[in-house]
Amino acid sequence: MSDWDLLIDEADIASLLPEAYAHYRRPIKRALTVFLEGLPAVHQDAIVQDQAALPSAATLSERVARLARSCPALHKLGQTLARDRRLAPELRLQLQQLESLPPSIPLVDIADILTRELGPLDRLGVALEPPALAEASVAVVVPFRREQDEGVFKVLKPGIEDRLEQELALLERVGSHLDEECEALGIPRLAYREIFEGLAERLRQETKLDVEQRHLALAHVTYADDRRIQIPTLFPFCTPRVTAMERVYGDKVTDCGFDGDGDRRACAELIVASLIARPILSAADTALFHGDPHPGNLLYTRDRRLAILDWSLATGLDEMRRVAFVQIVLGAVTLDADRVARALAALSEQPDSLPEAVMPVVHAALGRLRALPLPGLLWLTDLLDNSLHAGMRFDAKMLVMRKMLHTLEGVIADIGADRSCIDAVLISAFFRRMAVEWPYRWLVPLDSRAFATRLSNADLAGVTMSMPFAAMRFWLEFAARR
Repeated sequence: MSDWDLLIDEADIASLLPEAYAHYRRPIKRALTVFLEGLPAVHQDAIVQDQAALPSAATLSERVARLARSCPALHKLGQTLARDRRLAPELRLQLQQLESLPPSIPLVDIADILTRELGPLDRLGVALEPPALAEASVAVVVPFRREQDEGVFKVLKPGIEDRLEQELALLERVGSHLDEECEALGIPRLAYREIFEGLAERLRQETKLDVEQRHLALAHVTYADDRRIQIPTLFPFCTPRVTAMERVYGDKVTDCGFDGDGDRRACAELIVASLIARPILSAADTALFHGDPHPGNLLYTRDRRLAILDWSLATGLDEMRRVAFVQIVLGAVTLDADRVARALAALSEQPDSLPEAVMPVVHAALGRLRALPLPGLLWLTDLLDNSLHAGMRFDAKMLVMRKMLHTLEGVIADIGADRSCIDAVLISAFFRRMAVEWPYRWLVPLDSRAFATRLSNADLAGVTMSMPFAAMRFWLEFAARR
């Protein structure tokens, strides 16, 4: 047994998880142990010393958050989980500090990096305006001025690429270990190494600032028609390790001094409309989907706009996935379990086969609809979660998207708005799109889905014809339970 095995306690892990997930305490402990054991000895010693420096009365949540700060990969994981309301509230509060940390990199080191990457700053007419504003998992942000323009440099931390690569390789090792120990740990067989490899590849994008710069430019075009949204403008002097962009003034959406409930709801609705409804209901073949919408990346500006920062983990939401989402909803509306199952399979890595345990999950999800007016995003997210636990395999993009939806759900709740506004905004946006599309539906083939809603005329006709049978099935099942 290793030192980390002795230090990490299963009961402590269980105390941070919701009751429904308490049985994951053993695999979580084992995964964390394998990860920490694989770190270089000098890094392990630094983590132990960091933990020892905490007060003896430090809570478990404080220790977990401090551990996350010690490792870039765990830091990003902590940011991702910080708004997940299934976790213990104290742990969430500690992890939320990871969204934007005080800078620890000396300014002289940042200036040296900038000079190596860009040459002498005075030749660009740029003057740094310390102190640095914030530090994230892989980069630090420092403000500058260029004539009348205010900007910020996002600069990769020294040595971060090697450190992150080392930790991502360890995540893949964790996946292999979980594959080998599925039965012993009591977890479903999900090809964990493949899942962790996919997630590791996504996290590598964090250090590829040239990719984020392309995403930022695309986002600038995508949201150009919405004055309520601010996307930072890029300056012409960027490199793969440095992004120079417009400085945005504002507060994290969860820290704003809102004037009242109406103001809170307006902010929440704007987040849902811009980060969920717009990409899902995009007319483009592939829609830009922000992959990391924690509040450190969502600022409410002084002129009441939503500024969306950090597009490093953005991904493309293709037409196939949007069609599948719509088919799941249509199957739910008509209580057609087979249609829901087929659409779920289309979202998975094994579209030609469906794990046997998923059909009961689908039937249970349709059963919950009897207490809901319409199937919405929260219902869909629960369905994806339960399908994953039943053995459904999703690729890295789907896993990131699923986690992003959980994050946004938590952000909306932390703003103080009713989570029901999520579905209200989506349903309203969907029917507005339908109204715009209606005159053009007479001009396309019956099976064409060349619409933002991804609904064909055949889909609409089928739903219309199925509704009476769905209502009959609903009341027969209701009567049978009486």
